[in-house]
Amino acid sequence: MKICIIVPIKHNSERVPGKNFRDFNGNPLFHIVLNTLLKSNYINHIYVDTNSPIVMESIKTDFKDTPISIYERPLELQSGDTPTNVLLENIITNLNLDYDYYLQTHVTNPLLKVETIDECIKTFMEKEKDGYDSLFTAKQLQTRLYRNQNNNVSALNHNPNELIPTQNLEPLYEENSCLYIFKKDILFERHHRIGYKPYIHVMNDIESSDIDIESDFILAEQLHKYHGLNSTNNVLITGVNGDIGQSIAKEFKKYNWFVIGIDIVENTNTEYIDKFVQCDISNPKKIEQLINNLQINKLDCIVNNAAIQICKPMWELSVNDWDNTMNCNLRPTFLFTKYGLNLLKKSNNPNIINIGSVHSQATSNNISAYACSKSALVGLTKNMALELAEFNIRVNSISPGAIDTKMLRSGLMRGHVGNGCKDEQISILSKKHILGNIGTPQNVSEFVYYIISNNFMTGSNYIMDGGASIKLSTE
Repeated sequence: MKICIIVPIKHNSERVPGKNFRDFNGNPLFHIVLNTLLKSNYINHIYVDTNSPIVMESIKTDFKDTPISIYERPLELQSGDTPTNVLLENIITNLNLDYDYYLQTHVTNPLLKVETIDECIKTFMEKEKDGYDSLFTAKQLQTRLYRNQNNNVSALNHNPNELIPTQNLEPLYEENSCLYIFKKDILFERHHRIGYKPYIHVMNDIESSDIDIESDFILAEQLHKYHGLNSTNNVLITGVNGDIGQSIAKEFKKYNWFVIGIDIVENTNTEYIDKFVQCDISNPKKIEQLINNLQINKLDCIVNNAAIQICKPMWELSVNDWDNTMNCNLRPTFLFTKYGLNLLKKSNNPNIINIGSVHSQATSNNISAYACSKSALVGLTKNMALELAEFNIRVNSISPGAIDTKMLRSGLMRGHVGNGCKDEQISILSKKHILGNIGTPQNVSEFVYYIISNNFMTGSNYIMDGGASIKLSTE
């Protein structure tokens, strides 16, 4: 399924001069919607139809490596009264666009969410089977409306003699100009983006906000800030389906980051993940493809969290066991840095966090491949911090000790804390710590976020093991 979206952006605006590229919570207004569109799981390409030299230059600079193309609007269509439907037919014809679905939105809808966009696309895919030929978004009205013709006032949608509660009135729908979905044949046959049998997708009042006058701009900017929508930070987390990975995703989402989750296992919990990519990160080509297909204009943080743990005596490890461990626990950190460097360099506060292990400092039996991979990861962290400092990219590692995860519990099979049931083993392990307990995934995720928030921390490995490693084994 090929899907594109067309975004008309004119240079001049009569009622709010320069509104399309005016500062909006620290970014040009049109950046807000473009960044939202780039996060969609369905949109393949974005076409910006504009006559604005400011917009064109900014896209060339700020959205260089994204699937956004500029279409310079013909002179004869640059007047403010050119219908949007004419603009759509013009760009589709002149660029010879061929997509299954076409979307259109305006940059004056900065409160539009990517979740709504993707929901509308999925809805139309289903509703098309029922004969619907287009979709548009609208705001539901349930209020008493009147018509005034030559000072003759009459009720439009109710009986004035029966004052029923407004919530019981039959709803009417106001086209909010936020999003349209249509097919090429309907547009060119009807010369309208709304077809013969459209489906109405109802949006809430806040998300329906459209900037038409100065007070709209002020109100939208405040709502955007209040609802935390002005955050455009992107984080990529590997091993996101694990207990620590899920906790890290939840922590970043708490601060309104756009969370990209990577895991070899299909994801079933997307509550804190905005974009999930199923990927075998032991394959270098797949990592390169993954980065190239992210459709974001910057990357603010990478958390290298994916890991496997093979518990065998060294002499029982196969070559494949060894290679698989290194190719999952170590090599992807190098590859994500290599292929993601250009996106990281575009961030104002780029960070890389490598999740190491206390086994990089002190280890035990039957875990040599894992311990070696984590020791190398801690060493790589220091080299990365040195070399990436010239790009202002900070790199740190966290080496957790015993954290209550499925990986920890499966590792108890090594028998190093007795042969009882899992809960008994966890209890014994907890007593070995000077604090009397083991850690939680939340302990790790909160520290991850603390590190990226402190701009004077780089090149360090932070031990988080409840004090286990400071006590002499001979004591």
